[in-house]
Amino acid sequence: MKKFSILGISLVDLSAREGLREAERFLHNGALNTATYITAQTLTSAAGNQELKGLLEDTDLTICVEPDILEAAGIASAGRIREIEERIFLREFLRRLARQKEKVCILADTKQQAEVFADSLTEQQGNLNIAACMGYDDFEQQKERMMNSLNEIAPDVIFSRMTWPLDLELMNSGKKFLNAELWMALPDLKMPGRVKHNVFSGIRKKIFWKKVKNYNQEKVEESGEKSGGHMTS
Repeated sequence: MKKFSILGISLVDLSAREGLREAERFLHNGALNTATYITAQTLTSAAGNQELKGLLEDTDLTICVEPDILEAAGIASAGRIREIEERIFLREFLRRLARQKEKVCILADTKQQAEVFADSLTEQQGNLNIAACMGYDDFEQQKERMMNSLNEIAPDVIFSRMTWPLDLELMNSGKKFLNAELWMALPDLKMPGRVKHNVFSGIRKKIFWKKVKNYNQEKVEESGEKSGGHMTS
């Protein structure tokens, strides 16, 4: 386990094995725990927003999508890069859910998107126990109605893929009300062998690295100003 800070956001990096251990613990502790995959793009967006920064820091488990995040934080290793690129945590977690027959609910902005999302998960792990696929628009974007429906289903795990940061906000609201063990927000992840790099992902990475460089430089300058102020006082 390594604590790190990037763009002013304090997070913890866990190996795939440590993350799986935490997820297993969440499934048996009687409370709703939250997990989210983080990307360079979501970190860039959250960096300028105190509310989103707080929501990310309060999430029980964060999982990196891109090695760039750990590289920018200065804690990347060959083993962790391989785990991230090969989606080890997700593959093993889905396998455990299927083996233990945990009840899964799928959420997205629309029902059609939820069904597509469910197909992508079952393509990776065919015998998942998916109890329901639901779109937020089914409830006219009223979170109380959606949470009531979720409580009727009482899933063990909720997987969501919603317009960011909607699921981050909803899962935080649901901690007090939902009868579920784990809510995990997943972006549109490409599994190994099907990763396709495109011009937009390249642009997003450049924006991320530029943001990190500028942030770090500002902190160095602020530190220098403070140090200089003490020396002249």
